[in-house]
Order: sequence, then C-alpha cells, then structure tokens
Amino acid sequence: MNFENFCKLGRRMAASVLVAASLFGILPSAQAAELPTLQGTAACLMDADTGQVLFEQNMDSQQPPASITKIMTALLTVENCQLTDIVTMSDEAVFSVPRSASHIALQPGEQLTVEQALMATMLPSANDAANGLAEQVAGSMDAFVEMMNQRAAECGAKNTHFANANGLDQEGHLTTAYDMACITRQALKNETFRMVFGTTEYTIPLTNLQPEARNIGAGHKMVFDFTKYYDPTVIGGKSGYTDEAGNTLVTVAQRDGRTLIAVVLGEPRNAAMYEDTIALFEYGYSAFDSLTISAEQLARGNELVDPKDSLTVLVTEGISAEDLTFEYTTGETGADSYTVEVQAVLTQETGLQYAVLGSTTLQYHMEVLPTAQTAETSQAQTTALQVEEEQPLLVKALLTAGRLAVSAVTLAIIVVVFGLFVIRLWYDLKGNRKKRRVRGR
Repeated sequence: MNFENFCKLGRRMAASVLVAASLFGILPSAQAAELPTLQGTAACLMDADTGQVLFEQNMDSQQPPASITKIMTALLTVENCQLTDIVTMSDEAVFSVPRSASHIALQPGEQLTVEQALMATMLPSANDAANGLAEQVAGSMDAFVEMMNQRAAECGAKNTHFANANGLDQEGHLTTAYDMACITRQALKNETFRMVFGTTEYTIPLTNLQPEARNIGAGHKMVFDFTKYYDPTVIGGKSGYTDEAGNTLVTVAQRDGRTLIAVVLGEPRNAAMYEDTIALFEYGYSAFDSLTISAEQLARGNELVDPKDSLTVLVTEGISAEDLTFEYTTGETGADSYTVEVQAVLTQETGLQYAVLGSTTLQYHMEVLPTAQTAETSQAQTTALQVEEEQPLLVKALLTAGRLAVSAVTLAIIVVVFGLFVIRLWYDLKGNRKKRRVRGR
C-alpha cells in the first residue's frame, strides 16, 4: 500500500467514525441551543402571539421598573383618549418632576395634543408629559394609578404595583420582568400604541407657550442604524433608568413571522441591557422550532365539539409531543357543554427553556340528562310498549275483540236507555192530552 492509498483509507475511516459518533449522539449537534448568560438581575423572553415564555431569569422577582412604566401609561391613554384631544399641563404635573429627571420643559397652562404628549412620553421619556396624560385620562394621579393597577391585572400581571405614571422611584412602585412582558403583549394589540411605540423621531410644533418646535427622538439605541446595537428587526421599545432600578429595557422584535418580547431589569450598565437583549433575541430566534399538538393528543381520546382544536408551541431541538404532559383544569359549565383548560408542560425540564409551554381551552359536549319525572314516565311508556310487543298474536287478537265487545255493549245500553226515555216522554205527553179533553167537557 503506497502512501496515497494509506491517506485515502485513513480519511474513509475517520469519516466513518464521525458518522457513527453523530448517529449515536456522541458528538454535540451543531444546532444545540445554548442558554444566554445575562448581566442583569431579571429577564423574560416571551412569544407575543401565544404568551409562551421561552426564557426566564428571576422573572417573578419584584423590582423598580423606572421609565418602562410609561408603556402602561401610553396604553391607558390610547384606550381612553383621542389623539387630537388637548392636554393642558397643571402645576402639579410640571413641578412634581425633579429638574434632574427627564422632561421637555413643559409649563403650567401649556397645551399639547394627546399625540404630542404621547410622543414626548415614549421617545425622550418626558416625565412631565406622562403626568399630564395621567391627569387627562383620570383627572388625578391617584385615580390614574388605580386604573394602572387594574389594567395590569387584566393583562396578566401577577406581582405589579404601580404608584405613579412616570416610573420615578417611589415606595411600592414595583413590577417584574414577566409582568412587563404581559403588559407589553397586550399593548401591542392596540394599533395606536404600536404606532407610537414604533416611532423613532418626532417634532412637536410650537404651542401656546412655546414659540419654537421641539425635535425629539427615541432613547432606545437598537432602533437607530448609527449605533452598534442597531437591529432592523426591532419594531419598538422603551428604556428606563433610576438609581434604585438601574437600567431597564423592553424591546420587541419581529423576524420570519414571529414576534418576541424581551424584558431585562436591574442591568448594571447602559450597554449591558442592550447586550443582554441581543443575546435573548439570538437565543429565541435560533433555538426554537414550532410543534403543533393535535386535538386528539390534547383531549386524550375524549370527544370534542370542534376536533380542529390544536396547540402550537415553541420547543428546543429534540423535544416532541411525547416529551410533554398535559394538566387539565375544568372551566365554565353550560347546559350542554363544559370547557377544560389544557396546559402543556415538559415532563422533564431540559434546562434550555421554561417548562410551561402553553395552554388552550377545549370545549366538550355534554349529554343532557332528563329530569326524574320525565325519566320515570319515559321508562313506564317504554316498559308498556315492550310488554305489548312481546305478547303473542292470538292474545293480541282476543284483547282487541274484547275491547270491541265492551264498546258495543256500552253503546247498546246507551241506545236502550235513550229509547226508554223517549217512550216515557211520549206516554207523558199522551196522558196530558187526555186530561185536557176531560176537563173541556
């Protein structure tokens, strides 16, 4: 064997070893997911369409949110106001904001449209504009805070308590990464919010007290192509910072028909919140594939009203429907149906994703049972019919003849009685005529 043939043989043997190793799982997959390592204290990566959590780090830990609070402020504003409504700034709205905090130098009595105040609130994170919107919507900050907390609960927030509309540090003003993802997910369903959320630059024209236009821009660096954090798939976001909260960031990206929400809290540096967000999106868009669970798999063989029901979830590589368990919770019960919420959960956590994958609601048909009286009557009728059907033909004929004979005898008696009554009446009339004749003589 010459050297060239020896090299060929070696290459073939090496290729065979690699193929065998790949088949038996000895080598790691080239597409194997790796969890992101984050610098912040809490994070949540959520699919905006389904609400499925793809990654979490202390996502239920309560922390100060800073200016990402303004996502809720903007949501309530677009739900309760027209963009053309006029906001008149009050002394409280203007002077309650420290001069060291973000603002656009609004003055008491200055008037803006709701659209202009929204842009000032969301882009340069103007706290004075946020206060003005709160008063416009609810009449006072206290009333607006009540609306914020009620709306947060409706969005699915579990551990959030807002104390103001702007996000400045205040006792009891707390949220979680998961709750902010839920709030953002609901806000994205509002087209007006999406318009404001996705705006990067805006001009506020002169007002009744401001002779010059104000040019404002978004504070989120991932939406501008001149920054190193630029991501063209990002459709909007909101940043925040206070001494207590540190750096906070909510970002929404859309790629290949999938919309993901990334929330990071307690970031030690401004750059860290962008680095962590980029890592979350890279993980979310590369490590997951769609898995559809059929109605039959969800219902475990039970009859569904709509057999087309299914649940689509995102799973990391190697996970199939056989790796899932389903938890069932009975919901509303009607006259002829009832609902069951089915939640898909990983049987064994892989460490690569959050164990709860998603849930859906199925509706089952329920047979209507008759009342006790109706059931007894129905049973008696059925029994009588069965007895009659089981009788011999001769017996059926004799019974029929007997019924006819009884009917004939009854009819004859009626005729005889009626005839006697007529004869008696005729004799009475005849006797009366004779009496009248005798008297006439």
